[in-house]
Amino acid sequence: MTPDLWWRRQAGSARVMLEDCFAKGFGRMERVEPRLAAALDDILVRPGSMVRAVTCYLLGIEMGVAEEPARSLACGIEYLHTASLIFDDLPAMDDARTRRGAACVHVVHGEAVAMLAALALVNRGYALLWQGLGRAEASRRELAGQWVDARLGIAGVIGGQAFDLRGWRGQQHAGEVSEVAARKTGELLRLTLALPAISGHGTAREISLLDRLAMLRGLAYQAADDLKDVHAHDESHGKTGGRDEQLGRPNMVAAEGIHATLRRFQRLQQMGDRVVSALPGTAARWEMLHLLRVPVPVGVTEGLLAMPPAAG
Repeated sequence: MTPDLWWRRQAGSARVMLEDCFAKGFGRMERVEPRLAAALDDILVRPGSMVRAVTCYLLGIEMGVAEEPARSLACGIEYLHTASLIFDDLPAMDDARTRRGAACVHVVHGEAVAMLAALALVNRGYALLWQGLGRAEASRRELAGQWVDARLGIAGVIGGQAFDLRGWRGQQHAGEVSEVAARKTGELLRLTLALPAISGHGTAREISLLDRLAMLRGLAYQAADDLKDVHAHDESHGKTGGRDEQLGRPNMVAAEGIHATLRRFQRLQQMGDRVVSALPGTAARWEMLHLLRVPVPVGVTEGLLAMPPAAG
């Protein structure tokens, strides 16, 4: 068996295990209010790519975190991510109709139940994070708690969503769009990589490099998502397209055009690759980090290949 095949099997096994954790994380729901239970059932059978959870779990194991707390951290991250998508899709936010290849939660179950389901995921997500951090040294638990508060709070994901809703019709500036992306997308990825390193035996240098990598991958992911929103209106990406222009949301293509956005995407990928190369130890030690390397969006690849080389 080649190292690459072995690794793919490891990642695949981790995903199967974490999908089961995601699906069963609320336990039996016979006593849960029926409408809320139905909404949660629909959410829990569609876990998405689980790329954050798998990366978090495998990195935690590499950092010396025991299997059970590593699993709790990973599933907690995924619950928080899923909750953010439910809120993002609401009529008061992006008013999306589809997510993960199916009708959004609020479309099927109503806005009120969707919000309650998202809050249930947030509550369970925090509980799992604390379970995952419970065996770490006291100083590392304190640092991890500070990270969670900063990354998810009003200066992080919540603040990023507020800026996203500010109203962006007319001229957009790449720096401002990038700042929103850093908060809205990058901050949760920072938790995905930093928490397992902090709760395990990650060194200060490793934590710093992983943090930088997470931000670069988050910005690349958002650039790819902006490209998809502009060029994919056929639901082929599992979510409603064309919403940024309709609602006046920040979008890098609107700020600097498709060619510049594609070049930005490439630069971010290359910078992230250099950070991975700078991490101590063998390349095999950090193989799980490649899961966060988003590919060039389908449908714009031809545009990328046709582009003239960047100046300089």
